[in-house]
Amino acid sequence: MALVYKDLSKICVNPSLTIGAVLSFLASNKTSQTLLPAGIALVVGPDKKLLGIATDGDIRRGLSEGASLGDSITKIMNSNPFLIEGPLSNNEILLLIANKIKKENWHKDRLNKIVVVDKDRRVMDLVSFYDLWQKSDNRFKQIGVVGLGYVGLTLALTLADLGFKVKGYDNNLDVIKKIKSGKPHFFEKGLKEILSNNLNNNFDAVTDFLGANNCDIYFIAVGTPLAQNKKPSLDHLKSASETIGKVLKSGDTVILRSTVPVGTTRGFVIPILEKTSGLKSGEDFFVAFAPERTVEGKALEELRKLPQIVGGLNWASADITANIFNHLTHSVVLVDSLEEAEMVKLVNNTYRDVVFSFANELSLICNKWGMNTRRVIEAANNGYERSNVPMPSPGVGGVCLEKDPLIFIESAKKKKYQPLLARDSRKISDLMINFVAGEINKFIKDKKDSKVFIMGLAFKGRPVTSDIRGSTSISLIEKIKNSAKSVLVYDPAVNLDEVKKLGIKMASPLEGFKKADVVVVMNNNLDFEKLDIKKLLKTSNNPVFVFDTWAVFNQNDLSKLEGVIYKHL
Repeated sequence: MALVYKDLSKICVNPSLTIGAVLSFLASNKTSQTLLPAGIALVVGPDKKLLGIATDGDIRRGLSEGASLGDSITKIMNSNPFLIEGPLSNNEILLLIANKIKKENWHKDRLNKIVVVDKDRRVMDLVSFYDLWQKSDNRFKQIGVVGLGYVGLTLALTLADLGFKVKGYDNNLDVIKKIKSGKPHFFEKGLKEILSNNLNNNFDAVTDFLGANNCDIYFIAVGTPLAQNKKPSLDHLKSASETIGKVLKSGDTVILRSTVPVGTTRGFVIPILEKTSGLKSGEDFFVAFAPERTVEGKALEELRKLPQIVGGLNWASADITANIFNHLTHSVVLVDSLEEAEMVKLVNNTYRDVVFSFANELSLICNKWGMNTRRVIEAANNGYERSNVPMPSPGVGGVCLEKDPLIFIESAKKKKYQPLLARDSRKISDLMINFVAGEINKFIKDKKDSKVFIMGLAFKGRPVTSDIRGSTSISLIEKIKNSAKSVLVYDPAVNLDEVKKLGIKMASPLEGFKKADVVVVMNNNLDFEKLDIKKLLKTSNNPVFVFDTWAVFNQNDLSKLEGVIYKHL
């Protein structure tokens, strides 16, 4: 079921409208579709600042006092309504309302429609006293995000940018220190700017949730890496759950974003929260699973665009979580359980892994036949709507596609089923790395002092990311390091300090191409296309083997160059 995003423009009117036109406007508001209260219009100027409000009661009162339907709405609107400057906490709003009722003897029913504005009087929201009183409105709660990696930091800053007060927690003090200095510890398009805009304002990096740092809603966004036995490790998840459990209070909500085996939220996280807090889930606090599904390099964009999946422990848990995400994106998709939401994330990434693996296996088969894989795929897809085969790659890498299918397999095994397709797809990725390494080793086997230059270390090039987790280039280096005397790497996006820890030697394109025996392109970073590849290849050895696994460069151009042996997947 998709929830409709609350669009306040549906009840905003221009001050030039007549009373009659506004009456028609009010009648057109279908509350079941807009999720907005009936009987109110917000009169706003061209600068989107609130000039006043006009309720059906205001209009009836104005007409009884002599106004006509042809008069301007500004004649009878309330230009001094009860406003709240947000964002404020739930308790702060209720306190303001209580004071208003006490001082002016207003009945709380009069405050059914509370307009929230920013400091410039631009409308932010429209809330109900009853929503606040029953704690079903979470817009002014303080949010805590546990885990400030690719998932957690992008979510935390997006929520902060929307006006939420956010406390970002990480047990890595180096990460906290970098973030506090305004420097994200990884590259993501737009991340540094959004951090700068919100740091020490709506967002703070913290080392605990005590005192003023205590939150009402907690997101868990820690990693679930694979252990040596290739099964997911839940150590980080256990630590995060204990951290939250120690500060959890009645009425709080915990929302998981981490990728986990199906059943983990109910069977692992909730027992830890209950034991640590002494509270009862579903009664004292609420729990939901809402999987992260963004692509690195476009996370900030996709957080605002992709539908959010929500599965709750109960309906109240799902409703609270959906209300938060309705501020983030255009739609929320509710599923029936925590387990269904957990499965959705595994489905998305396992499906992609299977599809990519098909293209890669096709590449291995076409190579045996001496066929051009890309021409075969282009012909198969051309005008045929039922076929959308992707282009091959040197293995399917990245921390998500590398581990999530294995978590999917583990989830299936819990129910005594061995998924064959997901298992074999993972094997094909290993075959691709072996194939690329084999072609390189074959070319340099009789060469002394051979030099291999690898272009691309991040697990992908588009969208650009600095993430080297699950990098197929790192796997390739391991497979060729004994046969190549020198292996140099170039990637303009990666963190050099992080790379140095792995003992990988970085170089500029000029240094890399010079006297290289092999140039292998391992991701499709757009910066590679800006290089004068022909000029650089003239500085390489003759012959030089160019293995352009992503077909970044033009085969016809490079194949014509003297001494260049060109190949793509």
